[in-house]
Amino acid sequence: MTHVSDIPTVFLVEHDLDLRGVVAEGLRFDGMNVVEFHRSAQALAAIAEGARPAVLVIAPEGDGLITCEHVGQVRASSPRTQIILVLEPGGDPEIPWGSHVLVKPFKPSKLSRFIRLAVAKPALRSALQTLYRRAHSAPARAAL
Repeated sequence: MTHVSDIPTVFLVEHDLDLRGVVAEGLRFDGMNVVEFHRSAQALAAIAEGARPAVLVIAPEGDGLITCEHVGQVRASSPRTQIILVLEPGGDPEIPWGSHVLVKPFKPSKLSRFIRLAVAKPALRSALQTLYRRAHSAPARAAL
């Protein structure tokens, strides 16, 4: 059975210390474990070394640069980690396949809901696939 943790671990990458503090505090208030990073390279290195966060929240702007190659590295090291890109309104960056996108501005509570949805989707998908396989592999019932 697939288990969905009620307390996801979130890697939060934001170079603006004040903004990162506000967002991290809001996520912690909503019951999440938050590991803060100033630079994307630090978060990516931690994942490469074996850290398995439920979610990586990162902005492509500034030092939070993340490319399709970086996403591939995260997926190879930690395939269940969901990636949420935080974008400026009107921005047009290349969005790596399989990433979730949240556009600024937003309150930390909206990010919390977004994180919980992103974390739940793979587990729900897995549970539904299991139910589907069971339903289709069960012997057919005799018609009445």
